Amino acid sequence: MKIGYLGPRGTFSEEAASRYFGQTDVELVPLPTLIDVLEEVQTKSINKGVVPIENTIEGSINITLDALADSPDLFVEGEIVLPVAQHLLGNQGTQLENIREVWSIAPALAQCRRLVRQLHASVRHFDSTASAALALKESGRNDVGAVASAWAAAQMDLRVVVKNIQDSPENHTRFLVVSQDNQTPAKAEKTMLQIIPCAEHTGVLANIVHVFAALDLNLTWIESRPTKTRLGTYYFYLDVAAGWQDEGIQKAISILEILGHQVRTLGSFRSTRIPPF
Repeated sequence: MKIGYLGPRGTFSEEAASRYFGQTDVELVPLPTLIDVLEEVQTKSINKGVVPIENTIEGSINITLDALADSPDLFVEGEIVLPVAQHLLGNQGTQLENIREVWSIAPALAQCRRLVRQLHASVRHFDSTASAALALKESGRNDVGAVASAWAAAQMDLRVVVKNIQDSPENHTRFLVVSQDNQTPAKAEKTMLQIIPCAEHTGVLANIVHVFAALDLNLTWIESRPTKTRLGTYYFYLDVAAGWQDEGIQKAISILEILGHQVRTLGSFRSTRIPPF
């Protein structure tokens, strides 16, 4: 079984995929972009994809949301919650006081602003934390640090100069396991819905949320994205803390459809929390 993820090797996406699927008979396939991961699943070049959907500090990942909206054949079959511990990595022999540049992807640098300011270091942007770590390794420099994971350090034989440099100690990234297999596990814990309102009017989102509240269904995540058809029009993503087998979910969808809203079920699934590496 082939599992695609945002490469290169050493990314948090690789860590999430590797630790979620464990030692099962899988081939992990690094791909250059999140769009590529989802397109490869659609064309069945790979069996499943692991893509980030939300981060504690940076919020929702819009690229993933928009790609899911454009991919009606894809379904969410699982959720992975990975603790994101950012570390300052260096080549062997690197000392903190000698670091003049810090390399990483923009969101990772944003998550570690405090240390970068303390170092008075310039920053250089890469397309992933792993790319920055690999470039650092290949450079051999001792005046540069890379913001990346302990997983990346282990993969590339880099040393951890400073541990846990993220500004928020409770930093997590939520990943989705996506496939074309619309199978709901017997004890699903969550259901993800996409709702396209029938019309834009005052209180439309409040009315939608009220349907779930009236049925005692907890919403754990709400996100809006533009429809890209007209300025000021949006569709909504919702995570409901109940599986597809829950009678309340069925009632909520029926009520929303009676009210004229379009409802697409993106998946019903279990959530897996990965312990720190």
